[in-house]
Amino acid sequence: MDDCDDIKLEHYLAISRAIGGELDFQKVLNRIAGAVKSKLIDYDHMDVAVVLPSDKSMHVAIETGVKTIWGIDGKKQENALSPIRQILSGEVDLQTTNDAWEDARFHFDGAIDAPIFEANLRSRIHVSLNVHGELLGALNISAHMKNAYGDREVEIARNIADLISPYIYALIKGEQAQASASAEGAARGREQSLRIGAQKLTDAMEAERQRLGMELHDQTLADLSSIYRRVKRLADDVRPEVRELHNLSDTISRCTTELRGIIENAKPGVLDLFGLTQAIEAQLKRSTQGVDREISTSVVDTTSDVLDHGAYRIRLAVFRIIQEAVTNAVKHSGCTAISVRLSQTSDHIRIEVANDGSKPTEGWRRSTGGVNNIRVRAALIGAEVSFERGDGSKTILSVPLDVLNSQISDEEFSGVPSAVFRRAVAVPESELPRLENTE
Repeated sequence: MDDCDDIKLEHYLAISRAIGGELDFQKVLNRIAGAVKSKLIDYDHMDVAVVLPSDKSMHVAIETGVKTIWGIDGKKQENALSPIRQILSGEVDLQTTNDAWEDARFHFDGAIDAPIFEANLRSRIHVSLNVHGELLGALNISAHMKNAYGDREVEIARNIADLISPYIYALIKGEQAQASASAEGAARGREQSLRIGAQKLTDAMEAERQRLGMELHDQTLADLSSIYRRVKRLADDVRPEVRELHNLSDTISRCTTELRGIIENAKPGVLDLFGLTQAIEAQLKRSTQGVDREISTSVVDTTSDVLDHGAYRIRLAVFRIIQEAVTNAVKHSGCTAISVRLSQTSDHIRIEVANDGSKPTEGWRRSTGGVNNIRVRAALIGAEVSFERGDGSKTILSVPLDVLNSQISDEEFSGVPSAVFRRAVAVPESELPRLENTE
C-alpha cells in the first residue's frame, strides 16, 4: 500500500469516527466535511438527500458548504421534481456530469434546478445510498469548475456513500422505533384517560338515572296520586263541580308536560324523527322555558345536515354535548342569548355553542361534571373540544370528517375499539379533578 492509499484510509477512518455515536446528521456532515474536502474530494457544495421512510415520493436535503433552497429548514421536496430524480427513484445508482448547466438530465418542466445556476454548480457526482437493497437517498458532491471530477473522484464518492449509508439506515430505524414507542405510549395514556373518563361518565349517567327516578317519584308520581284521589272523590259525587273538573284537567295536562320533558331529556325523539338541527332547536326551547329572564336563541347550520348522514352514535354524542353546553349556559352564565352554529371545513365539522353571559353565577366552580362529560363524550367519538371565554363564552366541538364517515358500525363502536382510542384526544388523568366549567 503506497503513501497515497495510507492517507485515504486514514481519512476514511476519520469519517467513520465522526459518524460514531452522533444522532444529529447535520453535525455529522459538518464534521466529515473537512476530511472530504482537504484530503479526498475538493468540492464547493455537498449534500445528502434522504428519502422519507414514511413517504418514498419525498425527500429532505442536508447540506454543507454552499447553502441553497434544497436544504432550507429541512423542507420536504418531491423526488419527481429533483434534478436527480433518476437516482431518488432507483432508476440509476450513479450520475456524473462535467457541466450541470448544460446537462439536460437536470433540467425539465417543474424541476427545482435553480440552485444549480444560483450556486454555480457545474461538475457534479451523485451516488445512491443503499442498505440491504433499500434505497435511502443520494450523496451529492458539486464544484464550481467544469470538468473537475474523474474516475478517481467517483470511486472516492462511492466509498464515502458506503461509509455513511449504514449510519443513515440506523438513524432512520432508530427514529422510527422511537416514534413508534412514543405513539404506543401516548395511545396507552389516552386509553387509560378514556377509561377514567368513561368511568366518570358512567357514574354521571348513574347519577342522572337516580335523579330521573327521584323526579318521577317526587313529582310525577305525586301528581298522579293526587289525581287518583281527586278522581275517586269525584266518582262518589253525583254532580261534581265544573271548577273541580277544570282543576283536574289542568293538573293532568301539567303532569303530562312534565313527564314528556323527562322522556325527551332521556331520549331525544326529535333527533330520531327530524334530525339534529330540529333537535337542537327543541332543546333550546325546552332549556329556556320557565327561566327568570328572557333568553333569545338561534341555530345556524351551513353543513347541509351532513351530521344526519353519518353514524347515529356521532349525531347523538354531538347532541348530548350541545345539550350539556346549553344547560350550563342557562344555569351558570346569566346569559340573555344562546346561539348554536354548525359549519364545515375541508376536513372537519365545527359546532360552536356560544352565549353572552358576562360571568358565571356564584358557586359554579364546585361542579365540573358537565365539562368532564363533554370532554369524555368528545373523546369517545374521536372529536376535539375546547372552551373560550371573552365577551361571553363558547364551547367549540370539532368532529373530523373521517370519523363521521368511518365504517365502524354503531354495534362495533359499543366496545370502544383501540382505533378509536388512538384517534381520541382525551383529558390527562392529572387534569380530570381540576377541570373547570367554562360556561
